[in-house]
Amino acid sequence: MSGGAENGRDLEDLMDEICADSGSSDKVSLAQIMQAVGTRAYGPLLLVPGLIALAPTGAIPGMSIVTGTIIVVVALQLLIGLNEPWIPKRALEFSFSRDTLVSAIERGRPYARRIDAFLKPSLTQVTGFPATRIIAIVAIALALSMYPLALVPFAVAIPSSAIVLFALGLTARDGRLIFAGFILASVALALMLYTA
Repeated sequence: MSGGAENGRDLEDLMDEICADSGSSDKVSLAQIMQAVGTRAYGPLLLVPGLIALAPTGAIPGMSIVTGTIIVVVALQLLIGLNEPWIPKRALEFSFSRDTLVSAIERGRPYARRIDAFLKPSLTQVTGFPATRIIAIVAIALALSMYPLALVPFAVAIPSSAIVLFALGLTARDGRLIFAGFILASVALALMLYTA
């Protein structure tokens, strides 16, 4: 992402690569999407399932459970400090309509441009160890909250938004987004307790 992103791509470029690498068939799998972003950095690996859960694709039956599971698996590995993340093959096999993906990306493109203009390295001490361990723990709690919230229309938008902020903050080394993620995470977890 711009301003010191760990993979050198901004969010809009990432969307373009996901569209280009998702193939031309009617269905697209999570494996194709994850391959487009690469599987060596934790920020993008948390960002993609977070965005999918946040976008209209999150309303697809079962999608919140799949994306929540991927987030838990990735965040657990961030928590224990694995250098190279691993994602279960079964989760990656989940597929859905390519038209839904393209529509969600096109709707999100104006927001992506605004985010790209905003991102820059700042407060970088909260984007590395040991802060990443705290982020991982909170991300796991948020992802787990997506299971019961999946029963409430669009309720997963709040925890997934917090995860997206964490992921963007890690990727662009922007501590402002990390702090914003913690604020939104507190709202999401309060909502989970209220609906429990």
